[in-house]
Amino acid sequence: MKVFLIGFMASGKTTIGEELAKVLSYRFIDLDQFIEKQEGQSIKAIFELLGEEKFREIENKALRDVAAMEGNIVIASGGGTSCFYNCVDFMNKTGITVYLRAEVEELLARLIESKTERPLLWGKSKDELNNYIIRVLDERKKYYEKAKITVGINDLDVNNLADTIRAINE
Repeated sequence: MKVFLIGFMASGKTTIGEELAKVLSYRFIDLDQFIEKQEGQSIKAIFELLGEEKFREIENKALRDVAAMEGNIVIASGGGTSCFYNCVDFMNKTGITVYLRAEVEELLARLIESKTERPLLWGKSKDELNNYIIRVLDERKKYYEKAKITVGINDLDVNNLADTIRAINE
């Protein structure tokens, strides 16, 4: 079975994904790391050299490649993965989607520290970043809310999430 973690950047998909994979005894794949290994360059470099549109094409192919792998896998998608190429529908057909829902204030606090590493956030002031999060979260919400499971990151218990996933899989 495949478990796809979706949600805004910095919502904890990688950190929670690693924990969840351990609890479920599944393999873990971070989609961004998978892309970087396949492409031989960082996500930042791909954005700089090829632009977002080409990155989204690469990301879509990588998602489908990972989903086609044998075995049980927890997959941490990128923040925008579920919002392009009908990927959220693909993930729902292929496995279980989990939306890690975070409030704007929490995302801002997390992203202010890492904005130089994230191509879509380069050069934004705190106010610009806050406005960006509000706008993009509003645009992406319709995709994120298609997930089979939604859990708030502040009250997330990985063991309970694992139990919910096991119950759905039975």
